[in-house]
Amino acid sequence: MVKLTVFQFEGTAEELDASQALRELTQPRHGMTTVVRTQGPATAKSPAGTLHVPGVADEGQDVVRALLRRSPAADLFVRFLREATGWDNVAVHGIKRKGAQPGDPLDYSDYLRLRRQGSQMGGFAYVYAEHSVVNLRLSCSRHELDEMGATLARTRDTGHQSYRVSVDLKDEASLEQALQLARTAYDQT
Repeated sequence: MVKLTVFQFEGTAEELDASQALRELTQPRHGMTTVVRTQGPATAKSPAGTLHVPGVADEGQDVVRALLRRSPAADLFVRFLREATGWDNVAVHGIKRKGAQPGDPLDYSDYLRLRRQGSQMGGFAYVYAEHSVVNLRLSCSRHELDEMGATLARTRDTGHQSYRVSVDLKDEASLEQALQLARTAYDQT
């Protein structure tokens, strides 16, 4: 038996971010999937004046914000997350570390996984807040990337064979290409 309850909330991004009731309703619970979409300006601030990182659970906000303070392109990284988490059924996850015990919190201190909920393929992107790097579930040659117009993307020879395309967020053009490639990876998962 599946039970689905739908809520619709209206308000500015700041009002929605400030809502404790909304936060409690959208917190993931064991065995359930919750997708939170955030919209508004790229540097949306919470009432306390701190940056809200789109899609990241409350438990990971402080850790990811600390990483972004060291990032060369924090604003671009936040904009990437804001756009990608607006796609249907996309959720941002911390990582369950090897050796973690049941009930241990997810780890947000290294990278985040963007996953299309319901997909059996895993994440379509792994993103590194501290370095503003996006690794994508694509296995393309340099020639294929060039044909797609992704001249700022790079191919990788290391890591998992499914994640061989990477984009360093440095400027508007790199953000645009990262989003284009992320959408391709999302569509394939």
